[in-house]
Amino acid sequence: MNQPNSWYKVKAVEFDNAEIGNVYGNETNIANRMLFMNANNLPEVKTKPGFKLGFRLVSSTENTANAQLESLILSREQVGRMLRHNSSKIEVVRKIKINEKEYAVKTIIIINKAENKYKKFVRAEANEFIDGVAEKKDLKELILDVLAGKIQNQLHKKLSKIYPTRATEIRMIERVGS
Repeated sequence: MNQPNSWYKVKAVEFDNAEIGNVYGNETNIANRMLFMNANNLPEVKTKPGFKLGFRLVSSTENTANAQLESLILSREQVGRMLRHNSSKIEVVRKIKINEKEYAVKTIIIINKAENKYKKFVRAEANEFIDGVAEKKDLKELILDVLAGKIQNQLHKKLSKIYPTRATEIRMIERVGS
């Protein structure tokens, strides 16, 4: 028998059950839905504009649904603002394991026009840095550091020693597979 639909308040488990939105449905059809929200709307989270957080709805009770943090996405507009004339964009995609789940970390590095050998060195150093950072943190910690700009600043400083970088940004952290 079909359950009637109603509005559920969505609470983020990792952020002390902060209310992050509402979803319409019933207990059987809201599980596994994704909910995206502006990162600035979370309490006590300070970030640059353009970041969205993805939450997966995992469980529901009477009029409340619980959501787990699953992804971070930087808007295309913010990425477009980083690109300038006479520059090269290097995209680095790295798969990491956090709590037995596999995630892809997608990074964009903007450098002055360069030969491929320099791009290769920059890409290799970025891969090594991302692996080192990811093994020490859980997902929430990693995403909060990205939102604060800490990881990007550290990566920018490290890469500037190899080749001058204009900008470094983590574009996406998303879960791979199911």
